[in-house]
Amino acid sequence: MESQSCRRNQISRALRGHFDREDKPTIYLQTKQATAMTAEPQDQSPLFKLPAEIRLHIFELALTSYDDISQPHRTDRKFYRPEYHYHRKFDCALLQTCRHIYQETRLLPVSVNEHVFWVYGGAPWKSMAPKHPGAKWREWYESLNEEQNKAVQTVHFFIQQHHLEGIGFSIIAHHFLFRTARLHLTLRHQDWWSREAPTESSDRLGICPWRESRTSCQQMLAEPVYPNIEYIKERMDNFTWEGMTGKVQGLEALNLEFEIDEVKKPQLQVVVERAKGWRFPLVGKDLVLEWTGELKESAWEGIRDLKDDIQVLKEKPVSDDLPKRKYYVVTMTWKAVRP
Repeated sequence: MESQSCRRNQISRALRGHFDREDKPTIYLQTKQATAMTAEPQDQSPLFKLPAEIRLHIFELALTSYDDISQPHRTDRKFYRPEYHYHRKFDCALLQTCRHIYQETRLLPVSVNEHVFWVYGGAPWKSMAPKHPGAKWREWYESLNEEQNKAVQTVHFFIQQHHLEGIGFSIIAHHFLFRTARLHLTLRHQDWWSREAPTESSDRLGICPWRESRTSCQQMLAEPVYPNIEYIKERMDNFTWEGMTGKVQGLEALNLEFEIDEVKKPQLQVVVERAKGWRFPLVGKDLVLEWTGELKESAWEGIRDLKDDIQVLKEKPVSDDLPKRKYYVVTMTWKAVRP
């Protein structure tokens, strides 16, 4: 079967064949300069005879990132999991075909792709620097101009509970003020406070968005099951991840993804039942993120003892007989509504 990358390359080559190469911009992100230029008519191009919505769909396919099978992730790494088996890449050659194409596609690399960041335990080219957890995020965010900033649609953080609940005290808090339509937060098995506690221990999974600092299971259960908006607003501030989430500009949807060792599935189910009553008021707007009723459960098996991506000159291949762990995953969705 023809690979996805091959199909994208064919699309890119085919599109380039229909346009005057003299019109190509030299740098695809120089939007103000390029949009000020006059684009030559492309009346002879079969592509511009297509309806605009079909043409846009073709452009989106060509500029969406894809798995680079030449750069697989090691299966014993913390960032290896379903849908994250390979380094992802995309080709912006399409933007260099002509000014007309550039004007129609210049924001698509920003808008159609998910922007992923790991707050520890991530791929080496995306993971937050140890002394500056917000470094990689800041580097990317500050590289966007105003037009690109407004085009961002999906931001995904893999974040430890330690950093999520201590967000008001962390350097990342100063860079959590961004714009996106969808925010995805993932807590993997290794990101929970209580991940290593015995299953029979009283130290069980617990989390609550409007509470400051670490939240135990007992403290989570002591909170109202369905708190009213006033109760939440009184407690959400810069020292809670509820407060920081509410400040995300343009936010329309929130996905929370919880993962844990399958032996602690009952503990996570308690968290999920509590999360159904969570609401996230959006600061400066008469809107609240409420749970949609959408809940997706899944499971996968991976290596039990995962490692960070430490640079090693010669590392042995991953052995097939390494101890395994079964993971249980729940994904929930909140969307903006008027209270």
